[in-house]
Amino acid sequence: MAPSQEFVDGVETRSRVACFARQDDRSASLCDRRRHPAFADVPVKSALPVTLLLVAAAAWGLFWIPLRAIESAGFPAGATVVGQFVAPTLVLLPFAAVLAWRGRGTGLRQWHTGLMAGGAFALYADSLLLTDIARALILFYVSPAWSTVLEVWLLKKRLTMARFAAMGLGFAGLAVLLGGDGTLPVPRNAGDWMAIGSGIIWAWGSTRIRLHQEVGHFENVLSFFLYGAVVATAVMLLPLASLGPLPPLTAAAGFAPWFLLIAAGFLVPVVFLQLYACKWLDPARVGILLQAEVVFGVVSAAIWTSEPFGWREACGFVLVLSSALTEVLVNRAQASRSSS
Repeated sequence: MAPSQEFVDGVETRSRVACFARQDDRSASLCDRRRHPAFADVPVKSALPVTLLLVAAAAWGLFWIPLRAIESAGFPAGATVVGQFVAPTLVLLPFAAVLAWRGRGTGLRQWHTGLMAGGAFALYADSLLLTDIARALILFYVSPAWSTVLEVWLLKKRLTMARFAAMGLGFAGLAVLLGGDGTLPVPRNAGDWMAIGSGIIWAWGSTRIRLHQEVGHFENVLSFFLYGAVVATAVMLLPLASLGPLPPLTAAAGFAPWFLLIAAGFLVPVVFLQLYACKWLDPARVGILLQAEVVFGVVSAAIWTSEPFGWREACGFVLVLSSALTEVLVNRAQASRSSS
């Protein structure tokens, strides 16, 4: 199914053609940038969202550093992830109140997308604390394979040989990482399960963001953190010793300034960049560009931690990245030739 043809408030184009709509009318028409002929010659059709998503990916590759710093300071793992979602929600609530007072959308109604997109990253953040960083990154970033499945199913895109090969390489990397020692390729701990689950759920969440382009950008960001906090809290309450106990209120209050600083200086800007790009890029390309996080994360973890990075991790890393490169270099080239 194609995305709806509704206009997103504030989107403008400097090309020789443009779509016009009233900004106070949320039901105004949208020119879909991929299908509408008026945008056929727009020269910046994906350069800006691609650049912003790469910046966000690089930042996410270093996200494990503040997470593990807070946990190492004595805060439980599960509560650490909850703080990373509650603090940005608190930062955004005053802006949401102003929008609500003006009769604009705030994101409270976007619970489905919020649970999918925010919940995926809540699971991913937990996995960074419950398993090795390289394993969490690689297991999560099999997501382009899941995204391709959703694109074929929901967006009715054709499953080319290049995409089929990309899926095969991605799943091969998954099998090597989980079963390279001759055992069954199954997750070994809760962190592995959360990393895999987060990749699948993120593929679905990014697809919903792409399909619902009438939803405002702020709405997507607030729903991401608000409903991600719901999922993070539910995970924290699971009977897993690795998540740690519930922290006392005095401990939570002591760490609150750090959570708020990370929220305002890192999480909120990065998620704004990421979700903006998700509105204009298809889910498979989103997953592919976010692969840059794997590079930054694996390299930084290899430098600053003592976690093992052997042949299994290296092979899984190469296969997963090869999956992304196959989709980009082969399938996109074929698409360009077919459209020319």
